[in-house]
Amino acid sequence: MNFEEKHCPHCGALLVENASFCPYCESVLIEKRPAEMPKPKRRRRITAALLLTAVLLVTLTAVGFANRGKIIDAQGAELTYEADGQTFHLALSFESQGGAPFFGQPLFTVEVREDQVRGQVSSSRVFVDNGGGVDKKNEFLALVDHYEVTTTPCDGITLLQIDETFLPTNSNAAIEAIPSYHTEQLKEGEGNVIWTIYLKNGDTLRLRHTVKITRVPVVTLTENDYPMATVDDLNVLLDTLAHEADRKSVYILQLPAVTYEGGLTMKNFCCDLVGSEGGTTFTGTVTIATRGIHPSNITNVRFMGDGTGIGLSASEGAFLHRCTFENWEIGAYGGLGSWVNATGCTFRGNGVGLWLDNHGGATCSGSYYGDSVYEDNGTAVRIAVMPGTETLDFNNCVFRGNGVNVENTAGYAVDLSQIVTADN
Repeated sequence: MNFEEKHCPHCGALLVENASFCPYCESVLIEKRPAEMPKPKRRRRITAALLLTAVLLVTLTAVGFANRGKIIDAQGAELTYEADGQTFHLALSFESQGGAPFFGQPLFTVEVREDQVRGQVSSSRVFVDNGGGVDKKNEFLALVDHYEVTTTPCDGITLLQIDETFLPTNSNAAIEAIPSYHTEQLKEGEGNVIWTIYLKNGDTLRLRHTVKITRVPVVTLTENDYPMATVDDLNVLLDTLAHEADRKSVYILQLPAVTYEGGLTMKNFCCDLVGSEGGTTFTGTVTIATRGIHPSNITNVRFMGDGTGIGLSASEGAFLHRCTFENWEIGAYGGLGSWVNATGCTFRGNGVGLWLDNHGGATCSGSYYGDSVYEDNGTAVRIAVMPGTETLDFNNCVFRGNGVNVENTAGYAVDLSQIVTADN
């Protein structure tokens, strides 16, 4: 067996194989190497990273909560909020209010005719006071960063939507939103209008109120159901309905192409008049005295006068569509708490074409007056008294040959920017 000789590197003495010590010079023969730095275990690195992440998350969460501020959900139509040493009482309402203190309106019922599938609801309004008689609208708006108005579905179906939100310039409401109803799928039901107001200091305020849609039955009557050949026939029918009709229903009289010599009066129930394309004409005054019931719709009817009297006189709401008023002292008059709206109509040769004279406090039932012709009247439109703060819009109306186009001595909000006159 061959052994490899090993000598001491210090004294040269012959040593046994694998010797680690020289017995002759007493030298240690193990090679010394520099010690390496110990490496951290992987588990220690992960633990440290997790601890650092946790500290950062706690810090960021605390900062986030501090920046987010308070969330105050009234679960209703009123709340009180304090900031900067001031008290703010917020109230949601669908009605105009004359002044502070303001009240909340948690529920608003809208009666919708069976033959209607969509339409606008009265504006949802945010009013602000100090909890008493002082209006705080401007002070509160200075604190607002932005706001959202949303609706909730009814049985999973969209019943309401918000068409527009805005800051009113001619109202004591701080903010307004215009909801509309859509009843193609769901005929009746309830939906919430929810206001979420985000303040500059991070606080969030939330209020809500409810719109309830109920249906109004519609009954249509024609000359096949009742005699309608003369004005006497019509007055007999109206007198019968005034005593026997369901006040919760709307009655539509589809009139034949007849010239009715004289006038008629509608009272105690809601009645629509629909004229025939061949021409349904009244030569006497048609009076609407259905106080406290639904507005009447008058469509495609001619009112032909002799230069005296009133063509249509309403003490309740009336919507006029494609009607003609010619040669009256007053073509159409709305007074005693009524609201008369006209679209697509013709007013020709009258002392006053359309006179709005609401002294009874009814709300504005329609501010669009577009697409009508006002021709050769002494005064085309006279606005004496009107409720609310809505702007009357005469878009695409033609004013020609009138002594005065619009008499508005009280300075109500009227938009005449898109009318057509003899000068343009």
